[in-house]
Amino acid sequence: MKSRSRAKISQCMIVKNEERNIERALSWGKGVVAEQIVVDTGSTDRTVEIAEQMGAKVYHFEWIDDFAAAKNFAISKAKYEWIALLDADEYFSEEDAKKVLFYVRQLQDKRYDAILSAWVHLTDEGKVVAVGTQSRVFRNAKGLRYVGRIHEYITSVDGSDFRFVDATKELSIYHTGYGEIGHQHKVSSGRNLRIILKELEEHPDSHRMLGYLGDEYYSANDLEKAEEAFRKSISLMPDTVETLDPIRTAMTFTKLMEILYAHMDTTEDNFMEIYHKAIRRLPEEGDFDFYAGKYFSRHGNYQAAERHLKRALSQLEKYGTAFKSMFLSGDIRQAYEMLATCCFNNRNLMECINYSTVLLKADRYLMSTLFLMLTAFFLDESSGRAEAASASAVAAFLGQNLYDFSTLKDRLFVLKAAMKANYGSMITVIRGMFSPEELLVVDQALAGEESRE
Repeated sequence: MKSRSRAKISQCMIVKNEERNIERALSWGKGVVAEQIVVDTGSTDRTVEIAEQMGAKVYHFEWIDDFAAAKNFAISKAKYEWIALLDADEYFSEEDAKKVLFYVRQLQDKRYDAILSAWVHLTDEGKVVAVGTQSRVFRNAKGLRYVGRIHEYITSVDGSDFRFVDATKELSIYHTGYGEIGHQHKVSSGRNLRIILKELEEHPDSHRMLGYLGDEYYSANDLEKAEEAFRKSISLMPDTVETLDPIRTAMTFTKLMEILYAHMDTTEDNFMEIYHKAIRRLPEEGDFDFYAGKYFSRHGNYQAAERHLKRALSQLEKYGTAFKSMFLSGDIRQAYEMLATCCFNNRNLMECINYSTVLLKADRYLMSTLFLMLTAFFLDESSGRAEAASASAVAAFLGQNLYDFSTLKDRLFVLKAAMKANYGSMITVIRGMFSPEELLVVDQALAGEESRE
C-alpha cells in the first residue's frame, strides 16, 4: 500500500455523443488526477476525437443496456488507488477538485471506501434546482463495484461494510444533465424507460424501480401514469424506516406530493395521507414538510403552512443534507419567502421581519421582501403596541444591518419600498436623508415612473 502522500486518482467516465460536455468533463481533472479514462459506448459525434485530443485513454464498450456493466468496465482499466467516476454532464469546480486530491491522500491509510459529495443540479441558465448526495469518489478495490442496469450505484459486493466520509459541506459535484437540452435528449431517446421496463419484467414488485418509472413518466409530463407508478411504489414499500436507499424513497414521495400540490382540487385528506406515510418512512427528511408548506400556502391555510415550513427548516438544521432534503436545500430562498409571507398573514409580524432579514442579508435588493418587511413594521407601529419600533429606529436597523445609506442607490431602493408599503413615517425619514438637490432629481424620476405605469 502506498503512503497517503503518493495516493493518486484515476478519473473514469462512460460516454455516448457527449461532444457538448466532454471538454469540460475532462478539464476539471487536469493537474489533479493521474489518468483520465473514457469508455465510449457508441458515439457518432466528435466525443472520441475530443477526448483523445485532450490526452484521455479511450476504450470502447458495446452497449448492452447496462450502466453498471459499462462503469465496471471503466473501473477495470484504472490503475491508481482512487477513482473519480463522474458523468460527462458533471464536474467539480477548480477549488473542489484540489480538495478531492487532499481528501484521498488523507484517507489512503484509513478504513474508508468512498467520499460523499453534494450533488448540485443546475438548469441551463445555472440556477440551482436541487441539491442531492452522491459517492463518486471511491477506492479502487476489487470488492467495490456498481450494481444495477440503470440508476446504478457503487457498493461493496464482497459482503463487507461500505464505509464513507461525509464531505457534503466541502465538496460539490455540479450536474447539468437536468438542464432542458440534456434532459429532453434523455426523455426523447426512450433509453431509460426501456431499461426500467425490462427490470420491472424481472422484478415487478420492486418499489425502487417503480419510483424510477414514475420519474420517466413525470419527465415526459405524463402525470397520470407518473402518479400511478409512484402510488404503486409506495404501496409496495415495507412499513419501516428506510435505511438502504433514502434518496430514491424520498424522490418517490416528493414527486407524488408535487403532482398533488399542482392540482387545486387535491383534498387535504388525500395530500396528508401521502405526507404521513412519507414521514413514517423517512422521519429525518425535510422535503415532505417543504411540500406540505407549499400545499397549504397555496390553499390559503397559512397557519398550517407556517407550521410545516418551520418544521422543514428545523429538519434541515438538525439532520443536514446527506441523503436528505434535496429540494429544500436547493430552493431554501423560496422556503424563507413563503415562511415570511405566512407569518405576515398570521400576523406574526416580528417573525415575518426576522425571516425577511435572513432573505435580505442574502440579497438586499429583493423588493417584494423589503416591501413585506416594511409593511410588517408599519402594521406593528400602527397597532399602538408599546414596544413597536419607530420609523427612525427601523431606518437605523436597516442602515446598520442591510443597507448603505451613504449611497444613492440604497436610499432610493428603501424609499421606493416604503412608498409601495404606504409607510408614511418611513417615507419622511428616508426623504430626510437626501439633499434638496437630490430630492428634486428623485421626485422627477419617481414621477416619470408613475406616468409610465
